Amino acid sequence: MPLSRQSKVLMGCLLSGLLALMLISVFALTRPQRDIPRNEAAQAETAPAGFSFFDIRSDTILSRRLRENLADQLGPDAIARRDLIDLVIIDETFTQTHFPQIYNYHQDLNPAFGVRREHAVTTLTYRRARLQGLPFKLIRLVFDQHTGKPLYLTVEPTGDDLGLFRTLEDKWGMPVRYDGSREGNQALAWRKPDEILAGVSIRRRGGRIERQVRIYFMANIGDLVEQVRAATEAQRRQTDKAKQRAF
Repeated sequence: MPLSRQSKVLMGCLLSGLLALMLISVFALTRPQRDIPRNEAAQAETAPAGFSFFDIRSDTILSRRLRENLADQLGPDAIARRDLIDLVIIDETFTQTHFPQIYNYHQDLNPAFGVRREHAVTTLTYRRARLQGLPFKLIRLVFDQHTGKPLYLTVEPTGDDLGLFRTLEDKWGMPVRYDGSREGNQALAWRKPDEILAGVSIRRRGGRIERQVRIYFMANIGDLVEQVRAATEAQRRQTDKAKQRAF
């Protein structure tokens, strides 16, 4: 028996509703997969592959939360709002010979003639990491106050322990070795674009060997050098104008 026009319309509406329900179900089932943030993969690909120490990388920004996280891992910090900048590895001659860019930056920030200059940096110092079960007796992290980014850090392990250097070799491969003029003075260097990681051995008086691990975020240090140069030039122009007004 042929369907009436009204029945055909009703049947069409039912089929349309069923199709819509199927599409909604497919959309709902596949939504969790579509909602996975694509930026997670992008972040994994673009995350800095450079050197790091706990949460500190070249693009890290100093914040209250970062300090809290570091305190949880390293113990309480001592903070300085202005400080000297010492980039020297072993001594200036050694630094100039084997790390000329670091030496040049050190000279830019510490003029050869005159009193060594304090800079607008934030220094976090940790001396109780051993109480957290970590083999470090001293940790010093230096940040640029203008950008909040790290400039360099120094870590001194407890005792005359080469295990930390072996750990670095396991992670970053064989370093370049630089021997100093004095027996016992040595630096192991790993390099990446705009970053230098150094394992330093220094013979102190009495024959005691002091170990250090240093990370230099060279691009960030270069930015600070440019800030200092710009400030110095602005001060020079101001001084010249004052002289002109005086005479």
